[in-house]
Order: sequence, then structure tokens, then C-alpha cells
Amino acid sequence: IHSVRFDTRWFPFVFKHTDGSLLLYVENGYDANFSPSFRLRSTDNGKTWNEMTANVPRVSVAHSFKDGQLLELDTYGVLYHQEKDTYLMYGAWSYPGKPNDVVKKEYVKIYAPSFLPVNLEILQKHGYPTYPWWELFNFATGKKEATASDVFIGGAYFTNITELENGNLLGFGYWYPKKNSDMNKYALACFESTDRGRSWYEKSIVAYDPDMPEGFDETTVVQLRDKSLYAVSRTGDYLYHTYSYDNGLTWKKPQQLELVDSDIKPGKVWPVCKMLDDGTLVMVYGRPGKHIIFDPTGTGNQWQGHFDLQEWELETQKIMGVPENLRLRGDTNKCIRYWDSGDYLALVVLNNNEMLVFYDVQNFVENWNSYPVSGIRMVKLYLE
Repeated sequence: IHSVRFDTRWFPFVFKHTDGSLLLYVENGYDANFSPSFRLRSTDNGKTWNEMTANVPRVSVAHSFKDGQLLELDTYGVLYHQEKDTYLMYGAWSYPGKPNDVVKKEYVKIYAPSFLPVNLEILQKHGYPTYPWWELFNFATGKKEATASDVFIGGAYFTNITELENGNLLGFGYWYPKKNSDMNKYALACFESTDRGRSWYEKSIVAYDPDMPEGFDETTVVQLRDKSLYAVSRTGDYLYHTYSYDNGLTWKKPQQLELVDSDIKPGKVWPVCKMLDDGTLVMVYGRPGKHIIFDPTGTGNQWQGHFDLQEWELETQKIMGVPENLRLRGDTNKCIRYWDSGDYLALVVLNNNEMLVFYDVQNFVENWNSYPVSGIRMVKLYLE
């Protein structure tokens, strides 16, 4: 649905807005800190797309309110010099279906006492902040021209927002905990907002385990039919899942997610879980490969029906006459990622048996007579 010859497109993040449109966010440039994102919008379930002006430099998470307003949060929180354990990040409130409406942009406050502020000089080893963030750096530090040594990043890297029945928002994000100052393991926290995302207060630590390869980081959350919260997290190895029965205040000990009909062990990055109208759970995840699984019970403990989208792509490339050496290579943990795919998947449910899956491809050859491109692939799936 989007491709270029001489650039890179990464990590599509897609969701269905309350006005029925699809919003697609794509990271542009190198897979690195502070690479900006742009966004596209579709009003016909993905058949056509229009580019929209970005409201924040690099969206990490977005949420649709029932009244049609859209909340977008940037990726990076900056330690605020006037309040202890408080971080500021860019936030925006808009109505995508009203392009002439005023977009409200504010600094969002995140109160994260459990997390460690990290100096910008460390993050610059893998990426460099450009102009959009400079204003935030200066305001948060109280400097006219802040340098890297003045700026500390932290708060949380949000990957999910869930709205409770009372209208409060729960945000799920990860960062380095103060209890592990060597910065090699993440902790996952639950934050709560009572003002439509303008301020967030740490509510609980969902999961932390220094014995996990990465700790707990990228997380997807759905509210099940019994109103419990179900969370699935990346750990650097297999996916783990957990439950909360008190709106995120306490959490069960995470367990490894397993399939009931296969020995396949789901892992490793960016799980995205959605619920169908009948309660069925659908989840995508990747790296290596591109995968989708289902839980018809809607409980999170009966995952099954694994489908390998990577194998489907390889089969399609073969049918379309793509030479074997130019097809998708597979395990991007064992090769250069720019040859293949970031293997981050996005999922949108159109109706109870129809859904769209998105993922990036790098140097992708679609048929025997096509040029290699970097872009976003969209696959429509039907559940029978």
C-alpha cells in the first residue's frame, strides 16, 4: 500500500478510529532512536490512503475516544526540572475526520517514580534527535539551548492505551527500573490518566524479571468479556501473558504463552491482540517471521490455529516468478535487517471474520519483473 525505491519504511502501527477510518503510522529512515514517523489515513477499509500532517514527531501510541477525538503520544519523555520523577512528552488531541479543526498540542506529564532517567548521550549512540524535539528539551530542562548532557530521557515508552468503563485511561509502557541501574532489563508499568491523557500516574508495576533476556517491554492489552485485563509482553525470547482483575492495580505472575494444538512457542516481538465481536482473540507477532494465532474462547489460555504469513509470502513470491535468492530471507536476527523486514506486525479487525495485517518489507521483490522496494504490505485475512 506504500513503497519507495530509495528509502526505508519501518514498523507500521495501525488502528481503527471511532469514525471508522484506519490510521497508519510508519517510521521513516533508519531503525534508530529518534527516527521520525509519518501517518496515512484510509476511509475505505484500506483500499486507498491519504497522507496526513503528523501531530507529534514519532508516535508511540494513540487512542480513539468515543466522541471521535484522537489522542497521540510521542515516544520520548524528558525529565522535567521543576517536578521530581516527572517527565514531559509531546501529546496531541485532534479529530482526523475534521481536517480544518484545530489540533491541540500540549506537553503531557508522566509521573514515573520507579523508572531511571537516562542521559541523552547514551541514547545518541544509536540515533540522534532532530529539530522537533529541541523545543521540548529546552522547556523540560529550563535551558535556552540544552545540550545532550542536560537532557535525561525516561518515563515510559508506551505501547498500549486501554479505556475503562469510567472513562479513565490505562497506559502500558516500559523503561529501565531504578532497581537495575546497569540498564539491560526493562520493567513494564501501568499508568492511569483521569484527564484524557494529559497526565499519567504510575499505578502498578505489571512485570519485572531480571532473569528474562530483556525483562518485559512491548505489550498489548485487551479487556476481556469478564472485564479483566489481559496483557501479552515481549521478553527477548518467548511471549509471556498475565491478567489483572482490579483494573490494573495488581497482576498475576506472568506465564509463558503456549499453543494448545501445536509445539510452536510464540515469540518474539511486538504482539498485537484484538478481540472480535464474539469474544474471539486474534494476535499477531513477529521476528523471526510473521505470525497470527487465535483463541476462540476469548480467555487467553486456548491459543491455537497458528498461521505463518512469512511462508505464505514466500509461496506467493514463488508463484509470481521471483528468483529464490531474491525472496524474503526469514530470520532477520541472523542477517542484516535492511535486507528483509523489521517483522513488526499491525492488526485491524474490520468485522467479526475479516481483518487486515500490515508489516514492513525491505528490498522486497513482488514479481519476476518488479524493482525491489521498501514499503508496507497489507494482507486481508478471513476467519472461517
